[in-house]
Amino acid sequence: MAVDIKAFIAQVLGKIADPGLKAQAEVVFNNADVQAQLKDGVAGQSEIDRQLADLRTKAEAATQAKADLDARETALGKWHTDLTGWRKDNEELVAVGAEAKKAGWKPGTLPPANQPKAGELPAGVMTEEMYLERTATMEQAFLGFQSAQNDLMRRHFATFGEILDVTPLLKHPEIRTLGLDGVYAQLHKEALAAKATEAAKKHEETIRADERQKVAAANAQLPYPLGQPGVSSGSPLDAIGKAPDPAVVGSVVDRATAEYTRLQAARPA
Repeated sequence: MAVDIKAFIAQVLGKIADPGLKAQAEVVFNNADVQAQLKDGVAGQSEIDRQLADLRTKAEAATQAKADLDARETALGKWHTDLTGWRKDNEELVAVGAEAKKAGWKPGTLPPANQPKAGELPAGVMTEEMYLERTATMEQAFLGFQSAQNDLMRRHFATFGEILDVTPLLKHPEIRTLGLDGVYAQLHKEALAAKATEAAKKHEETIRADERQKVAAANAQLPYPLGQPGVSSGSPLDAIGKAPDPAVVGSVVDRATAEYTRLQAARPA
């Protein structure tokens, strides 16, 4: 690379602040021999700097190449370790594969031992007829489940006045063995028992009320009042001296005659 020695000398002189020293330096630098020596020295230093920079670039490239080789060697070592471990863990599978290959088995087909017999379907394969039959069975099962679910929800609403959430029933671990109704009875056992007790009590109260009404109606047709069962409200003697009501007497006679006829018909011949 060409060196501008005059520019170099001007830079050096520009750094000298003392005028006298600067004048002496100008005399020295203006000497042709001095300029030639300076030019050679500067050019040589520039070449040395260039070569050093080139060496640094090559050293950095060599370092990066070594790092890449080390990384590749590490990856190859891991791959070899993994492959050795896999073969060790799958020695039986490798042996079976070798035997299958020896027996003429081709990848993508069933092994010889699992080949279906003549007229049989391979495992996991179904005909269109089998598929349609299975689909129809599943549809019937689903419709049956829907019907059972709707009936259960209707009964639950009639009993408790609320919509039944069937999700907990379907997630119950015993749904397959107990069925929908069985799981429902298990989860709502106490509430159903309380409702049954309440219904039985209401039924008994209704029967008692009906009986009281019947007794009151029969008592109203007698010539003397009897009141409620177990309560003294008069005596048959109270009716002595009173004219009986023909309508009441006729009704009593009619009922007595009808009861007599019924008893006679029930007697054995």
